[in-house]
Amino acid sequence: KLLRDFKPVYPEVLCIDRTTFCNAFPFHIVFDEELLVRQAGVNIQKIVPGLQTMRIRLDQYFSILHPEVPFAISSIRMFINSHFVLRTRRDMMPETWRDRPMLELRGQMLWMESLQCMLYQASPLLRSLQELEERCMHISDIAPHDVTRDLILLNQQRLAEMELSNQLERKKEELRHLSQHLEEEKEKTEALLYAMLPKHVANQLKEGKRVEAGEFKECTVLFSDVVTFTNICSECEPIQIVFMLNSMYLKFDRLTTVHNVYKVETIGDAYMVVGGVPIPVSSHAERVANFALGMIIAAREVTNPITGGPIQIRVGVHSGPVLAGVVGEKMPRYCLFGDTVNTASRMESHGLPNKIHLSPSVYQALKDRHFQLQDRGEIEVKGKGRMHTYFLEGNLTATDDQIIGRCAREPEMG
Repeated sequence: KLLRDFKPVYPEVLCIDRTTFCNAFPFHIVFDEELLVRQAGVNIQKIVPGLQTMRIRLDQYFSILHPEVPFAISSIRMFINSHFVLRTRRDMMPETWRDRPMLELRGQMLWMESLQCMLYQASPLLRSLQELEERCMHISDIAPHDVTRDLILLNQQRLAEMELSNQLERKKEELRHLSQHLEEEKEKTEALLYAMLPKHVANQLKEGKRVEAGEFKECTVLFSDVVTFTNICSECEPIQIVFMLNSMYLKFDRLTTVHNVYKVETIGDAYMVVGGVPIPVSSHAERVANFALGMIIAAREVTNPITGGPIQIRVGVHSGPVLAGVVGEKMPRYCLFGDTVNTASRMESHGLPNKIHLSPSVYQALKDRHFQLQDRGEIEVKGKGRMHTYFLEGNLTATDDQIIGRCAREPEMG
């Protein structure tokens, strides 16, 4: 029955004293029809000291931002159900507030018929701790029951989460750049490592594995050197020698990629390559032969600093078994060992300028492979005795451009 016929019960005497009320609602204002202030909360008095002087006009200290109505009781009563936003007037605030943002209040207007007065129950319109600090206020200035407290704290939490998210994004971007930079440096390191060692050997060393020495029953070894290199060194500046060798080695290094042979090492003017090591292939002799022909062609483009003409090189080639393995730790090298290496070196040292000197084993591997070979006959080879050797003159099925891996020039249109 009580629920069906609800009627509110009001106390005969208001059970709250003035001090408690003004502290419980620290931002309320009571004003009459003439806009004269009759009562104000303690905190609004602290911020706007003029409110401590009773019977002052409210519109002298505040202006209405919302709704856009004249500051008069009649206008306020017409929009009594709206939220009212009031802002302090800068010219009426103390000197200490002149450079601060003005305080804005947001609240409800209630008309008290019995007193013929208007109650403005408001809260500070604040969104963050920063806005609170700018007005030299504290969170304790806001009543505990006021949701403005929760709004400020929640907003502060949201700002902290956004800042944390932004920091994470920045760190993520930094990590991405560092990872990209690390990947680039890793690629440079790997490129340098692969230039020093065979790829599969380098990968084993990177993984901390031990690379066992291996025996290769069939491979072809090549040595080359520059004719009269000692005389060139004695008559030229060091920088000229370095420039000449760099120009030559760049061309030879490119040829190792074209013909898929492995560059073992360079010592001074000597250049050593091998076919069939470290990856065994049956065509090792043909690959090295084509590489040797490419060396002769490329050497024509390297200038002798003494004569001004092209340099001359000697090339020696021999096929046979070798032992191969990694030697050293600080500067590991993939080295070849065995009589095949010595014989190939002898073929080079007993060769002739701009000639490719072949041992009998290489001749046997190439004689039926479309190569142009020339019989040199028997010669005395130091440490080997009499050997029947040969010269490689050319490849009958490939042009010079194909041998050095260069696209042939298209014929000019007439």
